[in-house]
Amino acid sequence: MRNRLILLSITLSIWMALKAIDEIIDGPEILMFLGLCIAVMISHSSWLMVAQRRWHRRNRRLRKNLVSSGATTTAAPFCALPSQEADLWQPWVDIFIAAKNEERVIERTVRGFFKLNYENFHVWVIDDASTDSTPEVLRNLQREFPRLKTLNRPCGSYPGKSAALNDALALAKGEVIAVFDADASVAPDFFQLTLPLLQPDGIAGVQAQKRIYEQQEGLLVDYQASEYALDTYFQMGRDLIGGAVEFRGNGEVIKRQALIDVGGWNNKSVTDDLDLSMRFLINDWDIRFCPHAPVWEEGVEKLPGLLRQRRRWAEGAIQRYLDYIFPLNSPTRLSFVERLDTLAFTVYFVVPALLILQMSSEVVHFLMRTQSHGKLFALLTFAVYIITAVDFAIAIRIYRRKSVLRSCFDSLGVTAYVYGHWVPVIVTSFCRILLGKQASAWRPTEHGKSVQAMSVEPVKTLTIVR
Repeated sequence: MRNRLILLSITLSIWMALKAIDEIIDGPEILMFLGLCIAVMISHSSWLMVAQRRWHRRNRRLRKNLVSSGATTTAAPFCALPSQEADLWQPWVDIFIAAKNEERVIERTVRGFFKLNYENFHVWVIDDASTDSTPEVLRNLQREFPRLKTLNRPCGSYPGKSAALNDALALAKGEVIAVFDADASVAPDFFQLTLPLLQPDGIAGVQAQKRIYEQQEGLLVDYQASEYALDTYFQMGRDLIGGAVEFRGNGEVIKRQALIDVGGWNNKSVTDDLDLSMRFLINDWDIRFCPHAPVWEEGVEKLPGLLRQRRRWAEGAIQRYLDYIFPLNSPTRLSFVERLDTLAFTVYFVVPALLILQMSSEVVHFLMRTQSHGKLFALLTFAVYIITAVDFAIAIRIYRRKSVLRSCFDSLGVTAYVYGHWVPVIVTSFCRILLGKQASAWRPTEHGKSVQAMSVEPVKTLTIVR
């Protein structure tokens, strides 16, 4: 009810502001607001692009200097402290894996984590009242791996991934908590790359780069891989400018002290990662991003499953802004850069709603044969498309290592795919929250038949590509 009232108040305020603009300035007020949002998108994208380009250049020069001096390391300076400092801090890590009916993937995942090149860890699999053979698989694995611990949540437990993680947090004693999905895979040096970033005071967590398994095929999966590349591009940029890096649910490495400070995960949130990111932000904890320690996961292979997943993501993203709208706007909570960065990302959720609203208005004007602004609307829509396509082209070129021509070509298709499903998903999520519908429930990813045979790919050090 609280979030519905806040969203209703915001909607009415925007409507009144648009009406006031209409009284002062003769013209299409929604299109003016959309034009302002486009200017914010261009400014923010340019800011992130310049920051990354400078870092890539600096990184390349430093690596050349290391090679010329005889050094053999290929570790990226962005992700590492001096080796002596990194070696001194080897905290005990509790790895949390929430599993519900994951019999197809859980054995491969658990075996993969026991190949880590790190000594101080336990693996906790939280069996959330599975009805398949997941409990039996885990019992067999425990005989082989003494450091594997299981937490069996009975039927009737508080639903959701957040509640499952909180149950495990009450039992685990590690200084660091690492959160992974049931289909996750990482390279053996994962903690050697992420823990140095987590070590400094004031850092709450580190988010690894999310990637789709290379062995998966299909256009839908390929588009998701490009989406993840864009997310890496944005996360990298936000980290470099000192903005608000966010968790992504898989590949999170978090200080226990920081978790306790903000009260653990929010059981009422449908997106545990985004909610926790926001609470760290307003409580003066920073999150870092590590592109050199990827976590591989399975892409969704069927459109209905993808839409369910994205609807939950959209609802969670909107809800976290509503839940924390007052501390977010407190003058003492966020830095100036964090405030600008958060505002810019809020715009990305506003643009689809504006597009749908103006499109509806244009249809009404056309049917009533009254004056419309179809040409201006088409021009602004094209501008939104091109801005997004350019971001995708750069992200695909750098983080999927495709040629310039292929990156540009792929960006056109993936941009159409993104707006084709995100626009209705975001608008639907707005309506669900505004009308007080029940929020989407957390569901595990629907795994394909080939996921058991998938493996991680070696990661090359990032370099600038022209």
